[in-house]
Amino acid sequence: MTRTGELLALLTAAGGLAGAGWLAVGADAGERYEAGLVLGLAAGLAVALLRRFTTLPPGRRRPYTYALPLPPPDWRAPLPDPHGEPASLRPYAEQRARLLSDAAALGSSLRHSCALAPRLRAQLTSYATTASIQASNCTLHPAGEGGPCGPDPAYDAAYALGELVAAVEFSRIGMRALEALVTERPLRPDPPCYFNPLHERGHARVLLPDASQEAAVCHGCALGPAPLLVPSAAGSVPYYDSDAVDARWRLLGYGAVAPDSGAAMIAAAHDGFRAPPRSMRGSGGKAPRAKVS
Repeated sequence: MTRTGELLALLTAAGGLAGAGWLAVGADAGERYEAGLVLGLAAGLAVALLRRFTTLPPGRRRPYTYALPLPPPDWRAPLPDPHGEPASLRPYAEQRARLLSDAAALGSSLRHSCALAPRLRAQLTSYATTASIQASNCTLHPAGEGGPCGPDPAYDAAYALGELVAAVEFSRIGMRALEALVTERPLRPDPPCYFNPLHERGHARVLLPDASQEAAVCHGCALGPAPLLVPSAAGSVPYYDSDAVDARWRLLGYGAVAPDSGAAMIAAAHDGFRAPPRSMRGSGGKAPRAKVS
């Protein structure tokens, strides 16, 4: 609410209290009880309106504690290497996506009460909502469960593994956005490791082997790359060399290429480009695949 609106609300509340007080003072002895009750109700209503519609004391009230549904994971701890098996990563990805989904309502509750600039509040709320939807969508590819879904089981497994890694990263982005709303601090860059997004966070930046650009990497991979491997017909390959992994995640390195607080991943979630659907691969048609150098 604007300052003018807050002033009007304050004057209205003061007028209501003054009127109720005048009635209480002017009431007869037998009516004092009813007048006091009216005064109390008017005071309670005035305070409730100020708390709901203004930021004036005692108007602004917001939660100052940040609690995740139990049991909360250690969001900064590296995850175990799935060794090309989606089933090994799925429980972790599903748990984090579920926790973000449960907490996503917090963004809406803080959208109007957080002290951050309105544009930043809206951006962080959008991050949390988009990340929650994308993380949930990325866990809906149970490749290898109940038989392969296409003529190339390795392709299906690599695609599912790439999506689960994306779910893990989107869950982290969404929770960081909610934490920024609660602490009223802008979202800070916290990119993953380009070579393996399941490693520790990418606190170092190195030139990629093809010398095309820099990317964030963990301290271990800065000394010697240990890429995330996914299955292929010719054997295990790094995820960024696999045509089965969504081109968005490969090109962005799950956000490691652009040090922008997750904005690139959120934008990628909106761009509408998806990996070829299973129906296209299962029908024997050759799916178009992007070449990533």
